[in-house]
Amino acid sequence: MAATPVQPRLVRTSPPRALHGRGLRAHLAGLVLAVLAPAVLVGGASAWHLAESYRHSFEARLQDTAGALALFVGSALEGQVATATALAASPTLGRDDLEGFLAWARQVGATAGGWVVVHDAAAGYRQQASTALHRTALAGPLAGPSAAEVIGRAIESGRPAISNLFLGPGPGRTAVAIAAPARQAGQVTRVVVLALDPERLSERLQQNGPTGYVVASIVDGDGRIVARSREHGRFAGSLLAGWQAAAAAEAAGPVWRPGTSGDATLLTARPIREAPGWAVVVAAPQALYQRNWFVPLAGLAASALAAMALGLLVAAGLAHRVLRPVHALVRRAEAAAAGLPPPKDGTAAGASAAVAEFEVLRLASERAEAALAAREAEFRAIFETAGAGMVEVDAETGRFLRVNRRFCQLVGRSEAALVGALGPADLAHPEDRRRNPALSLLAADGAVEGESRLLRPDGTLVWVRMSAAISATDAAGRKLRVVGVVQDITGRRQAEEARQVLTREVDHRTKNVLAVVQAALRLSRGDTPEAYMRAVEGRIAALARAHTMLAEGRWSGADLGALAMAELGGFLNGAGAEAAAGASLEGPPLRLAPAGAQAIAMVLHELTTNAIRHGALSVPSGQVRLGWAVDQAEGLLRLRWSERGGPPPEGPPAHGGFGIRLVRANIAQLGGTMRFQWAREGLEWEAELPASRTLIADRDPGTTFFD
Repeated sequence: MAATPVQPRLVRTSPPRALHGRGLRAHLAGLVLAVLAPAVLVGGASAWHLAESYRHSFEARLQDTAGALALFVGSALEGQVATATALAASPTLGRDDLEGFLAWARQVGATAGGWVVVHDAAAGYRQQASTALHRTALAGPLAGPSAAEVIGRAIESGRPAISNLFLGPGPGRTAVAIAAPARQAGQVTRVVVLALDPERLSERLQQNGPTGYVVASIVDGDGRIVARSREHGRFAGSLLAGWQAAAAAEAAGPVWRPGTSGDATLLTARPIREAPGWAVVVAAPQALYQRNWFVPLAGLAASALAAMALGLLVAAGLAHRVLRPVHALVRRAEAAAAGLPPPKDGTAAGASAAVAEFEVLRLASERAEAALAAREAEFRAIFETAGAGMVEVDAETGRFLRVNRRFCQLVGRSEAALVGALGPADLAHPEDRRRNPALSLLAADGAVEGESRLLRPDGTLVWVRMSAAISATDAAGRKLRVVGVVQDITGRRQAEEARQVLTREVDHRTKNVLAVVQAALRLSRGDTPEAYMRAVEGRIAALARAHTMLAEGRWSGADLGALAMAELGGFLNGAGAEAAAGASLEGPPLRLAPAGAQAIAMVLHELTTNAIRHGALSVPSGQVRLGWAVDQAEGLLRLRWSERGGPPPEGPPAHGGFGIRLVRANIAQLGGTMRFQWAREGLEWEAELPASRTLIADRDPGTTFFD
């Protein structure tokens, strides 16, 4: 794997402004703008004046439409008021001939597009007669003034009154009422109400109102739509936002408000004199409004921009043709300075420039490139054949510029993953970053060497000895690059650490063994010297077996299954993986820490000795089952000892013997908890131990526990 330096981004440099001023592109662009700008400004002013004329004309037409419709609707309402007044003056009412009145009122109501209701003028305004009882909406809930208010206004003023829009009890039921007082002997005794269907007003707006996307609406004093030239059924009874502001701004012109579909709408309003508080509102969508004045302006602006863009493109093309040789020479010089081959853009050796001065520069750059290539080849040969790892680091970014094959092997990463992407700080162990020579040299001057740890992608550590020095500086003396030589000393450091650990471990374990032996000698009991000797020998033998396994593993731990088989081996069938007469083991492979191995060996020995003397192993039909598992979620090692088929336990001993005390002491020494259960089926023993103090995490123990 050949070392390839990181490809630096070539930055195109421009001539110093102090010598040459602005570039050719800027001068050509300025010339184009100077020629086109006056024409564009004059054309823009003319277009804006034309657009203003279009806009004012459109708004004036909108206002004229609203005024004409207000006169038309006022005339229609005035006719309906006259009809209601004529009904109130009917002689049949004076004679209290309601049946005769209703016969005439039905004809009048049908002609007017509504129905007629007669109310008593006395308090409560009791309804006396109606031409269409099933259609009346005056008694239902109202969105505007109530029927009583409309009737009350007619009685109080002695003149006809027009109500706002009623929202009737049925869905979609709306009506407008005209109340006219009926007099007898100069007194108002009844009120005749002519209820009108707003649909008739909508039909008249459709016939006489605006066309296209312009919409006319009749709005009552509450701001609700009474009638609409388009989609009357959808919007009748809804509030028209902004109509009051439009009416108030009548003298100033139209106003913008949100439309029913969410878009901006231009509103203009004219009051209806015959219905106080009512108005005709004409709305035009923003798109239609803009089409009348914005489209011509946008067309001219687009033409001007297109002309300017074309001029700038022509200027850019000319500048490109003039500056192309200059840029090519700059790229070749930058590539040579970075140690890269010449760029393949038509500027290779032999391709002469059209301008004589540029040709002189090209030949000079080729000679410089040849000299740099020779020195680079010499350095690369030394760099690649070195037996130690070698790196070059960018002093500014802290990233690797190049690495050799040996360094890639040391850190376990490919050249592509290192160069330009990582640096010494990314590979150094967090605790060793301050003493990493390459990192130290980036913050200091001179040469630095020392030992530190590097991290591989798989998490393993590599001890290295690194020597680092500054390889390049700029004109001001600032560091540009740092080179380092890296040697692998992992084997030597591991051997030194292993010797130290083993020495400390042997010393510590020897003291522990002597303490355990001393306790066994002092606390063991026996009816005879022979029994005492057997008890002591068994406990020391269990401890010796654990020490043998630890020694075979260079005190790096012992297998729990092997430790259990050593205690119960005489009672296992085959390898002990399946239950048989005597004992069975069940659990995943686990490796015990040295302290855990000693303590568990003593516990298993005491449990086995008790089973042989008093429990399941004292009879041929007895069974002992030992299981273990790791609870990853709780971080615990769980042990269970279960006896079946032996003599029934007599219960817990009145005074715990040395065996029970030894079991409790060893479990407590590991920071765990345990419990005995003397069931009729046999002895049960369970323990929970911290996995961090008991196990060595070099295997995946699983989480499944035995039944």
